[in-house]
Amino acid sequence: MSVRIGVDACDLTLLARQLQSPTAARFLSNTFTEGELQYCQGRADRLGVRWAAKEAVAKAVGSGFRGLSPQQIEIRREPGGRPWVHATTGLPWPDDAHLWEWSVSLGHETDLAIAAAIAVLPTQSSRTPLEERNSR
Repeated sequence: MSVRIGVDACDLTLLARQLQSPTAARFLSNTFTEGELQYCQGRADRLGVRWAAKEAVAKAVGSGFRGLSPQQIEIRREPGGRPWVHATTGLPWPDDAHLWEWSVSLGHETDLAIAAAIAVLPTQSSRTPLEERNSR
């Protein structure tokens, strides 16, 4: 078993300004799913924490947004409120990360949103990550 972690933060004051800009509609449509937009209702705190979560997931994948689009990552909520990661488009993620087991934690306070993403990868090799890196 291998574990990867990604963390990101979002400045909510800056995001609130961006949401008032002429490019806001393009940013929202390129970044969030319809379900996320409906849930967030334009609120910077909800959008910001989801943006931070998408960034944290991309960091845990290890590719960032190269080969992975923010639209492919949807942050959903269970009825009790627990957030979870959903792969939306049916397109594979780098390293088949859409198949990994994901856990996310979200938080926001006044002008800062933060998210952590943890991925548990299936065991594919008996080699350690250091051995894998050294063999390349």
